[in-house]
Amino acid sequence: MTADPRAIVAAGGTGGHFYPGLVLAQTLTARGWQVLILTRRADPNLGTLEAEGIAYAELDLAGFPRMPSFEWLRVLRQTAASVGLATRIMRSFRPAVVIGMGGYLTFPAVAAAARLGVPRAVHDSNSVLGLANRAAVGLGAELFWGLPPWNDRHGTVTGTPIRPRLWAPGERGPARAKLGLSSSATTLLVFGGSQGAGSLNRCLPQALARTLERGGSVQVAHLAGRREAAQVRSAYAASGVTAAVFEYVSDMETVYAAADLVVSRAGASTLAELAACAKPAILVPYPHASLGHQTQNALVFSRAGAAVMVPDEALEERLPGLLRDLLLSAPSGEILERMSGAYAKLGLPGPEETARRLADAVVVVSGIAKLAQSSLG
Repeated sequence: MTADPRAIVAAGGTGGHFYPGLVLAQTLTARGWQVLILTRRADPNLGTLEAEGIAYAELDLAGFPRMPSFEWLRVLRQTAASVGLATRIMRSFRPAVVIGMGGYLTFPAVAAAARLGVPRAVHDSNSVLGLANRAAVGLGAELFWGLPPWNDRHGTVTGTPIRPRLWAPGERGPARAKLGLSSSATTLLVFGGSQGAGSLNRCLPQALARTLERGGSVQVAHLAGRREAAQVRSAYAASGVTAAVFEYVSDMETVYAAADLVVSRAGASTLAELAACAKPAILVPYPHASLGHQTQNALVFSRAGAAVMVPDEALEERLPGLLRDLLLSAPSGEILERMSGAYAKLGLPGPEETARRLADAVVVVSGIAKLAQSSLG
C-alpha cells in the first residue's frame, strides 16, 4: 500500500459544500492520508481549515450568474485559469484521488485531474445532479449521492457527511434552557440558512399568532440572519409569541435538540442534519434554487412522510393550519412521532456511517484499496 496516500478535496463557496468536504478530509486524515482542500479565494471558512490544521489552496473563481451576461466571459476566464492552477497544484501534490463536493469549484478540480489521469469522483448532496457535477461525471468522475437521486440511476448513495457534533444533539430540556426558553414548552425551530430567509422571517410571527388565536402554547427559536433579526424580534413581541430570535447560532446541535418541529429551507446539508436528528419538518424550498433542486429534495422527504412541503408562495395561507395540526391538535404527538420514524424509509446511513462510507468509496476510487489487497495477496 502507498505509504503516503494523498487526496485533494474541492469544497467551498457555501457551507453546504464546505462542511461535507471538511468532514471527509477529517475522516481521511484520521486514516493517515494527507489531504489538501481546494477552496475559493478568501472563503469565509479558511479560519476553520487553519484551526483544524488542514492544508488548503485557493482558486480565484465564482459561480456563473443565473442570467446570461458579459459576466459569463469573466467567469469562463477564471475557470480556465483555475483549471491551470489546479493542474499545477496536482503535479506538485501528486494526489492519489481528487473529489469535488459540488458547486463551481468541482469542475476545475476534476478537469485538472482528468488532464493528468488522476482518479476522480464527485459527491452531490442533492437529489438532482448539479451542472458542475454533471460536467465532472462527463469527465469520468465516479458519482456519490447524499440523497436518493430523483431521476438518475447511476452512482451510489452514501449520504452527506455532517459535523460530528451534530451526530448526537442532546436532550430537549437542557437545550431549550440554554436558548433562554422554557424547558417544557412545545418548541418550533425556524431557520433559512446562515443569512436567514426573508419569507420565513416575514411569515412566521404572523402565522404563529394566528395559530394561537384559538388557544394553546408554542414557543419558537428563530435564526433570522443579521439583517432582519431585530425586525423579526419586534414582530414576535407585537404578536405576543414567546420567541428567542438569533442572528446566527454556531452550535446547531442545541437548536435541533430543542425542537419538536422544524420549519426550514430544503438545502441538502440542512436535510442531512434533519435526517441525522430525525426531526419532523415543514420544508419551504427556496424558489430560485438552481435546477429547482430544493423542491426535488423536499419531495424526497415529503414522499417518505418525514416532512411536509409548502411552496414559498403558499406560506401565508397554509402555515397557520399546519402548525396547529402538527403542534396543538390532539394527535399532534403521534403525528410528529410518525414523521420522525419515517426517516428510516429513506434508507440513509447514520451520520457516522455516512462519513465512513464516503471515505471508503474515495479510497476505492483511488485504487489504493486494491493495491493494499494485492500486496497482502
